[in-house]
Amino acid sequence: MDIDVKMMVVFSKLSYQFMDKLGRNLENNGMASSVYTVLAYLNEVEKSKIQKLAEIAFITSGTITHHINKLVKLDYVTKTRDNEDRRITWIEITPKGRKDYLEVHKKHMKYLSNLLSVFTYEEKEALIKSLKYFGKTLQVKGESI
Repeated sequence: MDIDVKMMVVFSKLSYQFMDKLGRNLENNGMASSVYTVLAYLNEVEKSKIQKLAEIAFITSGTITHHINKLVKLDYVTKTRDNEDRRITWIEITPKGRKDYLEVHKKHMKYLSNLLSVFTYEEKEALIKSLKYFGKTLQVKGESI
């Protein structure tokens, strides 16, 4: 197998396996990964424009609206129109959203730590460094093609 194809296959399998395990853990804790991602971001920034949440969750603006409406019904977020520009909708995490997110986050971080416990700190650092290098290199190369 060509080395470039082999890299593509290895990256794909790694990404799938890792994200699948994390997604299943979140669902086992009662929260979809897209909800977790949105609440994690809102927990950090307090409020955000709906377009930014779509970008953070890697979903379309039409899909994020559907997700946000579900989160409003669960009392995880509130929606308000911007006073100066009515086209802008602000999404803000509620106390219930923060509480439920933090409960799931605590369990999720414990799971993640356990999942990655087979690797040393040095191995994790080396992988992070390599992946950042690959990512930056591919980004630059992709822009020059």
